[in-house]
Amino acid sequence: MTSAVPKERVDALLATAEILKTPCGAGEMVWQRWAGPSDKPPLVLLHGGFGSWTHWIANVERLRRTRTVLTCDMPGLGDSAEAPGELSPDTIAAPIFAGLDAVLDGAPTFDLAGFSFGGLIGSRVAKMAGDRMRTYVAVGASGFEGLHVRVLGIRVPKPDMSDAEKDAIHAKNLEILMLWDVAKIDPLAIYTHRKNVARSRVRSRPMSLGNHLVDALPDIQARMSGIWGVHDATAGGEAEIMKRRDIFRQFQPDAPLHIIDDAGHWVMYETPEVFEAALIGILDG
Repeated sequence: MTSAVPKERVDALLATAEILKTPCGAGEMVWQRWAGPSDKPPLVLLHGGFGSWTHWIANVERLRRTRTVLTCDMPGLGDSAEAPGELSPDTIAAPIFAGLDAVLDGAPTFDLAGFSFGGLIGSRVAKMAGDRMRTYVAVGASGFEGLHVRVLGIRVPKPDMSDAEKDAIHAKNLEILMLWDVAKIDPLAIYTHRKNVARSRVRSRPMSLGNHLVDALPDIQARMSGIWGVHDATAGGEAEIMKRRDIFRQFQPDAPLHIIDDAGHWVMYETPEVFEAALIGILDG
């Protein structure tokens, strides 16, 4: 399952991006920019915990047809250096926000969608950005404290295991946490997940279980919205997802929230075209 085919797909897509680097602690934060039509604000995509830009691998090619798309490896994840100072949502968000001027290529405003832990971090970036962020989209986001389900049963492969044994454990972890339809647990999902987990240096779960996203909402000027898969293992079911919409509507009464059928937590990988239609509808709405 770790054949060259998934690696070739990742490398081929990455080869079409402009790679940018901005300061991050003692090193650099790595960004990927895919130029698209300039008549709409750029779209910044933040990945989830134990992840990298490849959480968006199923979506970049179509989204870039509508606007410039920027992904990144968040501080302490993927190829990016650790954030400076004591680890917190704000210290992770700060290098992301500080790097925006360098990567947005002069665009005065931008949109942002953040997946899972990236939705939590995106809320802190939104707070820092003020009226420069036009739209904030939480995608299966953590940071809702009591509403966030702690998923159990995740295993860590042992170093002396064979590649096949490690892949089998990662496939099971994807089934437990990330993907509802087991048919979508394909070689690309396993390859990217395994590589991302191996490079993670951020313990995101304690932050995910807190109320950090909700705490940021009163100070967000961007339009708020959300997208969840109905079978998201971290969400607790459709009724609990709607409670998240109600939280958004305490601050913006018309805030939309889309629930996508036949999808779990990694909704943009599992049902990419349905997800993208919902996202573009929010951005252009």
